[in-house]
Amino acid sequence: MLEVQGKSLLARMLVHLHQAGIEETILVVGYQADFIRKHIGQQWKDMAIQYVANDECETTNNVVSLAMATSFLNRDFILLEGDLIFEWDAFKKMLGPNRIAVDHFQTYMDGTVVSIDEQGYTDQFYLKSTLGRPSNLTAYYKTVNIYSFDFENYSSAVVPRLHHLIESGQSQLYYEQAIADAIDGNDLQLECVLFSGTRWYEIDTEDDFKQAVDLFAS
Repeated sequence: MLEVQGKSLLARMLVHLHQAGIEETILVVGYQADFIRKHIGQQWKDMAIQYVANDECETTNNVVSLAMATSFLNRDFILLEGDLIFEWDAFKKMLGPNRIAVDHFQTYMDGTVVSIDEQGYTDQFYLKSTLGRPSNLTAYYKTVNIYSFDFENYSSAVVPRLHHLIESGQSQLYYEQAIADAIDGNDLQLECVLFSGTRWYEIDTEDDFKQAVDLFAS
């Protein structure tokens, strides 16, 4: 597992979740699932750990992983991805329902971007595959891939769209497509939480890892 300053990315996340008072964490595992189970165990301090195995992780995308995890949800929750590193001062701002972490778009960033309305909520949601995605993204905000949801709103607005994507043969898509569709349908509002000025990084490549190590060196 990737480590920064002697601690794995997953362990860093669990520290923040525990610090936030989270009582239970659901981990969707696929690649190196057994190793992760041994590394983390069934409990982190006094936080229960539950595992959901996505045995189709090599042929499907995270839309399937989130749909699988949804079966085990019954309360408000925070959704985050395992390739992130961030600090507590950023994460603690996500402790409330229906929020999305974003940062001012920079040229080195890749992936989904959003625009923000005057009230501070997501206005337009652009995945890389979205038709009409602007070519100049300097006025937009990169999603950090951390969300918080009110369970009832998530269940009514996002879950049916997750299932629709999977049932219509679109299991290669990201779960963000379901979120984007819910926002476009006016069934979901997400308050934008700016991570600007705090340390965070999404690690997709070896170079990303090196950048993250340098960023969190002190």
